[in-house]
Amino acid sequence: MSDEVYGIMSISNRQLKVYKMNISIAEAHNRLSHWLKQVKASPVVITRRGKAVGVIIDPQEYARLRQVGAYLQMISLSQSLSESGVTAAELSLAARQELEERA
Repeated sequence: MSDEVYGIMSISNRQLKVYKMNISIAEAHNRLSHWLKQVKASPVVITRRGKAVGVIIDPQEYARLRQVGAYLQMISLSQSLSESGVTAAELSLAARQELEERA
């Protein structure tokens, strides 16, 4: 296992180092329950031959990342609609008409 500094965050004028823990697949297999306990403190990167193949993260962090991803998709969709000149009302009407035609 190797510990690398993953990032440094400042909280109330204090610096907090966040470590990225790299472990091999064999290490993950042999001590999975140990590494699952560690994800509260830091993500655990699983490697194969020195290359990252997976990450174990805290479930709450995973949920937060999914929310951020969904938010970014909404912003992208909003920008695309704005650039195309199509309004949300027009899009809604077209979608409703398409669904009615399929029925």
